[in-house]
Amino acid sequence: MSLIFTDDQKSLAETVRRFVAQRTPLPKVREVVGGDLAYDPDVWSRLAGDLGLAGLTIPEEYGGAGATQADLSAALRELGAGLVPSPLVACVLTAGALLALDDEEARRDLLPRIAEGGLVAALAVSEPGDRRWIPAEPVTTATGSGDEVTLSGTKVAVLNGAEAGVLLVQARGPHGTGLYLVRNPADGLTVSRDQGVDPTRGSATVTFDGAPARPVAGDAVAALDRVADLANLALASEQCGAMLACLTMTTEYAKVRYAFGQPIGAYQGVKHRLADMYVRWALSDAALREATRAADEEPEKLGAAAAAARTLTSPGYLTAAKDTMLLHGGIGFTWEHDAHFYYKNAIAGNVLAGDADYQQDRLADKLGV
Repeated sequence: MSLIFTDDQKSLAETVRRFVAQRTPLPKVREVVGGDLAYDPDVWSRLAGDLGLAGLTIPEEYGGAGATQADLSAALRELGAGLVPSPLVACVLTAGALLALDDEEARRDLLPRIAEGGLVAALAVSEPGDRRWIPAEPVTTATGSGDEVTLSGTKVAVLNGAEAGVLLVQARGPHGTGLYLVRNPADGLTVSRDQGVDPTRGSATVTFDGAPARPVAGDAVAALDRVADLANLALASEQCGAMLACLTMTTEYAKVRYAFGQPIGAYQGVKHRLADMYVRWALSDAALREATRAADEEPEKLGAAAAAARTLTSPGYLTAAKDTMLLHGGIGFTWEHDAHFYYKNAIAGNVLAGDADYQQDRLADKLGV
């Protein structure tokens, strides 16, 4: 695979772009985020079923398409550009963790249902007071053995935790850090939907008070390291698509908004910001393409490449979204305009799955610095 999209990836991106324009344009997104649900169930059903995105990178033997990370990235760019609310990232991360573990029974039970979109699965790792997305030593504890395991503790910022039918939870057990499956609902399990700054992405705080759990066989530490890379790929893909949407939106506005007898795009102050926005997007795009190439061709380089992509993309998108709002003037700050939706999405995404310091630490660690 080269650093240029293949014909199949271009076709997939175009299909998703057309779906977003027809089924979930930004006016529709406004209706969803103003309601009681984190996403539109019909849109999710079509994304998962008709387009097959939920099972895109799940192997065929488990009901998926067996596609590459580059394929998934091409689709996520379009969903990010449209700020489409969905549990896709949550499902991708949970499926990726299960595939990195050694529990064949859990894979055959859960992956086909995730692939068809019938089961929303969520990964619960972050804990209160810990700046790391994945704690080295989780406070959440697992007690008991066999079929009598229970969990106690709290997880925060669980993507689509309130909508998930099953949670994959990091906890400290008798033999060290492990991953445990918890069904939702269950005795001793409390899920509270968060009111975050980004209305397009659902998250929850999950509390375990003796909740029954099933240990998942395999190396949890290695699996979560893989998940951290997948999270960086997924979020960088969404942010790269959203950054390009911001650039396109603002460029078009600069052509039609007149001030002092000429379009504002004629002024250097606007030109320079648009040029900077393009440069940030181009650098992010190149880093993301290299990261997806590494994921599919040189997995040993994925950790550094994925962290580098997030290190560029997250702050780049935040600046681009802020400039989009500012260059639209007063209307950019209002509820009626879409610019502030991108800004809120960028603020939340900048710290999701690890902030800039976390990503730089991870990059340094992967490079052996």
